[in-house]
Amino acid sequence: MELILFALISLIVIVGVLASRLNDNSFPFPFDSKPAVFTAAEKNFQNLIEQAMGNKYRILNRVKLADIVTIRNGVSNRASQNAVTNAEGKYLDFVICERNSMKLLGAIDLVDTQGKGYKVKKDWFVSGALEAATIPHLRIKVKANYTLDEIRACINSRLLGNSSPSPKVKGKVIPAPMVKARSRNTGVLSPTAARAELSPQISGQLSGSHVAALPH
Repeated sequence: MELILFALISLIVIVGVLASRLNDNSFPFPFDSKPAVFTAAEKNFQNLIEQAMGNKYRILNRVKLADIVTIRNGVSNRASQNAVTNAEGKYLDFVICERNSMKLLGAIDLVDTQGKGYKVKKDWFVSGALEAATIPHLRIKVKANYTLDEIRACINSRLLGNSSPSPKVKGKVIPAPMVKARSRNTGVLSPTAARAELSPQISGQLSGSHVAALPH
């Protein structure tokens, strides 16, 4: 009888210990799955970047700073360890690479002033590390009405260093002015003089009775 009572007490103690460990904050696996991998802002912005930049580039999401920088030669062990530790805890929202070579071209951080305010203040360590490693870094404020042209122009000019594309009208480059420049003191032109100053492409299509005097 005493033996059975001792076994029951032991069993109760064991169950109590296991239950306390399950409820303890120090439990080694206190995890649950997230409903989505990306936030709504991250998902929408990545889709915009991929559409704006096309198939030539690959967009990576949530990349550790330590994955895109390395310690220079000649740095002391203590300084190296401190730098690596800090870099391990930092990440970039987006990293742009060439699709074929995976060459790193630049990094982008989203600045959310309407949400929790994460990354509103510039991280001096991230900015300093990227500047020292000569990696272009772009911070873009989150908003609801981005356009592909805005994203493409911003990344090309401020991140990739590409010049803005020539202005276009219905898919065609705007032609140069067809009327030649003239001095201010020329005065009003006659129909004959006006036809002479127009390009050969259109001068033959205008008759003298329909050509008005050009302004000066």
